[in-house]
Amino acid sequence: MRSLPFGRIFKLSISVVFVSLCAVDNALRDLFGVRKKGYCVVLYYHAVATKHRTLFSRQMDVLLRLTTPISANSVAIPQPGERFAVITFDDGLESVVENALPELEVRQIPSAVFIVTQSLGRAPIWMNVSADSVNVPRVMSREQLLNVDKSLVTIGSHSLTHPNLTRVGIAEATRQISDSRTVLRKMLGREVSLFSFPYGAFNEDLIKCCREAGYERVFTSLPILALTNSGEFALGRISVEPTDWALEFRLKLLGAYRWLPGAVALKRRLRTFWQKSASAGLQNR
Repeated sequence: MRSLPFGRIFKLSISVVFVSLCAVDNALRDLFGVRKKGYCVVLYYHAVATKHRTLFSRQMDVLLRLTTPISANSVAIPQPGERFAVITFDDGLESVVENALPELEVRQIPSAVFIVTQSLGRAPIWMNVSADSVNVPRVMSREQLLNVDKSLVTIGSHSLTHPNLTRVGIAEATRQISDSRTVLRKMLGREVSLFSFPYGAFNEDLIKCCREAGYERVFTSLPILALTNSGEFALGRISVEPTDWALEFRLKLLGAYRWLPGAVALKRRLRTFWQKSASAGLQNR
């Protein structure tokens, strides 16, 4: 018997409360003749397996009903009452080409795919599996990358080899960020202006590196609203799976998980406080 995913249920429950409070706020705005706030949510997927293609297509139908999809390099700031959504895919897996992009094309939904340049046409090199392994997802080939619909799919970089850039040193991180852009520009014959941090790991030095490398926008894994101002360079995203529960997906699409970074920060502050308190107590004995 499978155990209940209590962590997932807990996050969903808090998000239901959060979105309910947002609904109250919107109701009060209507009451006083104030227009509802606009917002943009960026979703990111990894794989979309064949067996999950129908689930993914249903999610896209919901996305079209609840929001207006825009491209990942759009500079449009949501106006009051507008709800935007951006679809992105990390790693450039073959299943995305085979199952996700066709569903998006049917619905004319734009997306961005972030490529690990040295893993094209093989098993993901960051998973430390053999090149001929059949039990792991494969990264799209160079030919598949070149054949994606340019009018709907924006190609961005996800580094050369998918390392945690906060752990490899600034020189190697700079190489991963800059050289991957150069490789993609030569391969595609066009500009590459977007970057997604592997594992969502970033800091201010890495953001500076991305600016200096010529990127116009970077994406993290912080589940916060995006395009909140015209000068925004680092955009947050919320992780999504085709197997997400229907309510879970709707809540993510409505930005209801944006309380998470604040909760994590509060948890860290409390842990630090208790550690300092415990240390002070030991010293005073």
